[in-house]
Amino acid sequence: MDLHYEPIVVTSQYAPWKVDSEFQKAYQTFKPYTLVEEVRCWELWDLLGQLKGVSGDILEVGVWRGGTGCLMAWRARQLGLDCKIYLCDTFAGVPKEKITAQDPVYRGGEHADAPVKILDDLIDKHGLENAIIVQGIFPAKVAWSESFFRMVHVDVDIYESAKETTLWATPRMSSGGVIVFDDYGFRNCGGVTRYVDELKRGGYFVIHNLNGHAILIP
Repeated sequence: MDLHYEPIVVTSQYAPWKVDSEFQKAYQTFKPYTLVEEVRCWELWDLLGQLKGVSGDILEVGVWRGGTGCLMAWRARQLGLDCKIYLCDTFAGVPKEKITAQDPVYRGGEHADAPVKILDDLIDKHGLENAIIVQGIFPAKVAWSESFFRMVHVDVDIYESAKETTLWATPRMSSGGVIVFDDYGFRNCGGVTRYVDELKRGGYFVIHNLNGHAILIP
């Protein structure tokens, strides 16, 4: 099925992120290190609060310079969560070998302007001892497959990486956990949209959030 795009105007005006001082402090701190806009950053922040009673670690695949990953690590620390936040990326851009016909915009190497030292320094600066960097193509570099997760943030931009991450993560989700797909519905990331739509047609429960997230409840 072809993907159809048009501008979407959301008329809701409720904006709790604007009056959440703790969120604003964290967001302004990490804003220079993410391409994810404020509303989607808030959703990650808010979801972690709702998942406080769910067991398991947190996983982010597709980190870039670490803004959303560090935001979640900060939030987990604020909530007193006894968990780790695994931040997984090649730190060399989108892997060329993972690009398929589903991703016509990508050529490989996009977002390579994020050496791992930027994230390492950011973690150290803010004392985020719960954050663990995993460098390499996911999930080949995974050495902790015994972990279970309350939340997985998939921000990989392309079809095959989204699929491989989801297939790996789904059987490792804690009861009540969620998988959040970034870039759902974005014109440049049609591969992610196509994969999530396949999940919906396959019987998975997926919430299409008009802010650019899709949320899978396994």
